[in-house]
Amino acid sequence: MSQVVPAYRGAKRERGQKSRQMGQICRVRAPRPQETSRLATLGIVAESPFDSSAEGERATRIDARASREAILAVAADAVAGDRRISMVELAAAAGVGRSTLYRHFPSRSALNEALERRDQGSSSDQRTPTGQLATLPYIAPGHLGRDGLALEVTHVLDEVPPHLVPDQLVAEARRAGGVPVGLYVVDIDGSQLIRLAGTDDFPDHLDAPPALGPEIVPEGLSGFQRQLGVSLPGCTLEPLWLRGRITALFLCVGTPVASLADVAKQGAAALDLANDYTDAIEAARRRKPPTPAAEIQQNLLPPRIARITGGQLAGGLLPTYEVGGDWFDFVENRDGSWLAIGDAAGNGPTAAGLGAAALGALRASRRSGQGIEEALQSMDETVRRHQGDDLYVSTVIARWQPATSMLTWVNCGHPHAYLVNREGRVAELTGPDHAALGRGRPKRRFRPTGRQLYPGERILLVTDGVTDRRTTTGVFGIEGVQAAVDGSSSPTAAATAMALLQAVSDSWAEPLEDDGTVVVLCVV
Repeated sequence: MSQVVPAYRGAKRERGQKSRQMGQICRVRAPRPQETSRLATLGIVAESPFDSSAEGERATRIDARASREAILAVAADAVAGDRRISMVELAAAAGVGRSTLYRHFPSRSALNEALERRDQGSSSDQRTPTGQLATLPYIAPGHLGRDGLALEVTHVLDEVPPHLVPDQLVAEARRAGGVPVGLYVVDIDGSQLIRLAGTDDFPDHLDAPPALGPEIVPEGLSGFQRQLGVSLPGCTLEPLWLRGRITALFLCVGTPVASLADVAKQGAAALDLANDYTDAIEAARRRKPPTPAAEIQQNLLPPRIARITGGQLAGGLLPTYEVGGDWFDFVENRDGSWLAIGDAAGNGPTAAGLGAAALGALRASRRSGQGIEEALQSMDETVRRHQGDDLYVSTVIARWQPATSMLTWVNCGHPHAYLVNREGRVAELTGPDHAALGRGRPKRRFRPTGRQLYPGERILLVTDGVTDRRTTTGVFGIEGVQAAVDGSSSPTAAATAMALLQAVSDSWAEPLEDDGTVVVLCVV
């Protein structure tokens, strides 16, 4: 794989032997501040070959610049995807503490001003056709294909066959950045990054990304980049953001000579839309032969990470590929944010189909402007139309209204929800128990329970595939939930959900016996 790496090697050689000697001396000089910042952005600390009494102070300054550049790099990508991302989320994604973030940027406006200055500096430093590296032919970024198709989502989908969109994005990223590029997506269980496009020089897969299903958790991106710095030291990452979610990654050999942010931003939207018109993207995400139940189940699920007014939502599912009865859903409407979780009895296509019918009834009721009680009555009637005493659906349906910070919910034969308070302690949310949908008397009433939530609190909805997961000492239960919350890298919704599912997966060496599903609401 060929690679063009920008290098700094001191002063140019001028005339005679003396100049060549000076050039050799200059090649081992300490990096300039702007070079150190660039290296620090990649997680590389440049060591000076010169010893002095100020070495410790210089290292401290380098660390501070590295932290500042890491914050700015993450903020530039994140804000492009969703301007509502919080300062706490930015600190977690950059791998720094909140105190470090506020030491560099006391307010959101200070951070925005720094981003603007950074963008203006990048624009003034960009290479021109006459000032670029001699080995790279100049091609203006922002176009796709031989005919110069403008890099704009609707044009891409109109002109490029959906199954070729990944290859076209890689070609554009390579031209814009001047380095080899591979495009990676996450498989459906979040355990691997799968190469979707790019040459065979790139690994077919990369293990252990910080992911919830097919989406990268932003808070884990900096740690994953450091991990890749060990296994693939010559590579850098460019995330593809879509409304605060990372849906794919560009893996670059070396540092691009021009920013790939625009390609990544447009590419994320293009991939998301193209996915509705081709099986190529979803097929790449499946490491096992898909089953009908698994396909039904996966198509029921919403985006795994969402930012809502006054809070965050995240959900994830550990599939067995055989059961297929679990589902979750969340959405933000004018009447608040709805969140739901469910488990259809049985396994295989029957369970998946029953779950799909119940979820369809919920969505139809929501879109008709109905409340929780009416939605549950509609779901109950829908499940009852499937004849059989062993066909039922357990569920928790909830709605959170940010203006009053009131959570209202109904539990129908499902494991209780959990409240995580601001100190991180986990407790069950109790309330009236109702029979599972499809059981009990028909045309029954459902009594909601309410509780006010406060900033820093989290609500966890889980299926019995989580609570009843066998471990070496018994079952996962509330003790396992508490341990997972304690071990979460950040109190955000996405980090909490990822930590919980990882804990369930790691709790026993044996494969899952039932799907494990979790939904997290975090109030900010």
